[in-house]
Amino acid sequence: MNVEKLVATRIKIREIGFDASDKLLLREQAQEFISIAHDFGKTVILVEGTWDLTHAGHVQHIREAKKHADLVLLRLSSEEYSRRFKGVGRPIEVHRELVVSEFDNVDAVWVDDTAIPPDDIPANAEILAQLRMDGMTLETEDDKFSLKYQSVEYANHNLGANIKLVVMTLPYLNSTTSIIDKIRKI
Repeated sequence: MNVEKLVATRIKIREIGFDASDKLLLREQAQEFISIAHDFGKTVILVEGTWDLTHAGHVQHIREAKKHADLVLLRLSSEEYSRRFKGVGRPIEVHRELVVSEFDNVDAVWVDDTAIPPDDIPANAEILAQLRMDGMTLETEDDKFSLKYQSVEYANHNLGANIKLVVMTLPYLNSTTSIIDKIRKI
């Protein structure tokens, strides 16, 4: 990209007066976002996680996801989910949704209000099938990789979904839990 094109693109975005908090959606709005994107002939990929301490792995995950679709929808786990399945004191960042909504490569953020256990494959698959997104990213380093994979497969084979799986192994292996553990050792 040349510099002139970059400046022109950024000016257009600024002239619209778009506020990143406008990217924050409820589930029904996330479904509508995907439906409207499809009406425009665009594809949507889902990225999901707790994102409670943003790090280089998160940034790379989003960047890589963007290569596989026109638009990125980030599903942000609820605070209840974070506490129940990540542990006491989680999420760390109280305003996670505002942080991730500021990322240029994130087109919308669905702030999920559920706390469905990761091993409830049918319930998780039902949500994925209802969204009707085109793809979903999975990181091989994710401790819930197998369960997320099974949910997508269940949605595709049993609920009529057609979700393309994008499996990534990222060189910036970092997890919030590993960062917390490292800090605690200091």
